[in-house]
Amino acid sequence: MARNKDKTLVLLAILVLLIIVSVPFQIKIDNMRGKFRSVEESLYLSSSTLKKLSLGYHELLADIYWLRALQYFGSKDLEEQDPELLYHYFDIITDLDPGFVNAYRYGGTFLAEPPPFGLGETQKGIELLDKGRLNNPSNYRLPLEEAFIYYFYPKDYEKAAGLFREASEKPGVSPLRKASIAGMAASAHAKGGNTELSTRIWEIIYETSPSEGRRNFALAKLKEIDTMAMESELTAGLREYIKTYGKLPSTIDELVNTGFIEDGIPESPVGGKFMIAPRIKAVRNSVLAKEQIKHDLAFLNAKSVRFMKRYGEYPKDLKELEEYVDSETTGETPVHPLGVEYIYNPETGKVKSGVEID
Repeated sequence: MARNKDKTLVLLAILVLLIIVSVPFQIKIDNMRGKFRSVEESLYLSSSTLKKLSLGYHELLADIYWLRALQYFGSKDLEEQDPELLYHYFDIITDLDPGFVNAYRYGGTFLAEPPPFGLGETQKGIELLDKGRLNNPSNYRLPLEEAFIYYFYPKDYEKAAGLFREASEKPGVSPLRKASIAGMAASAHAKGGNTELSTRIWEIIYETSPSEGRRNFALAKLKEIDTMAMESELTAGLREYIKTYGKLPSTIDELVNTGFIEDGIPESPVGGKFMIAPRIKAVRNSVLAKEQIKHDLAFLNAKSVRFMKRYGEYPKDLKELEEYVDSETTGETPVHPLGVEYIYNPETGKVKSGVEID
């Protein structure tokens, strides 16, 4: 009984000490010119300085930074997020606690994935995951997450295949999952991008991700893949029609009436309607097209604002904005899903779609 009492007292003493140690850091952060401004200013403290200030409680300070990062970034819209700030914040967290695997996973994927679930800063996300792999060489989730990013965004299938293979060889991976990941490596290496492999990857993310938001994102991606397969089949019918008649049909139903689509126009799992995009002689789903336009506009308008911050004025025209995106950022200029031009206003720095979709 006496030993248990002593043990309890020791634990209470440790708890009190941890609280005492954490208070100066919290006060320092909170006192820096406002609730959220403090987060940005706390970045001026280097990782080595923070380690000295922590008196050896690096992980505790990393936890404080983690909570403040979630609070700060969760309070802002995507358009207001600063990728550089986010990257530096997670860089500090993982300097303080190199074994904080979830900081690399969530920080890396949030930076890399496109809106609405990420910032579209692929290279920054990859850099954070590279750091995580270096500091946690036995963890299989980090190379697996990075392989997904290489596969879906830069579409570097050779790099993705290498990372899938690396993940499959880590200790602690079950034989079933090892075989599944090794299969992804083989498919990525042999075939490059294909919908079958994409479907398998999103299914695994849906089944294994601890984040409900990411599972929902994966489910949405699976529905998109099904819809894109429908677009491809309808586009094939459309092009056969054009080849036969030398012109576009007046409506998409004409493809059914003339027998170029045998089973009628399908219902998409994402909803909306299928429509003809005359400029590119293809069939597109209205929901997917609107979503892509929305994401493209958010991306281009954010880059226009960053151009203004850097050069003191907005790009003079759309071409200058596109050149900036392609040469001075890690992103690429998006192509309008219906093949029309985006319209840019140099006075406001705003971009809008050249066509409205019902």
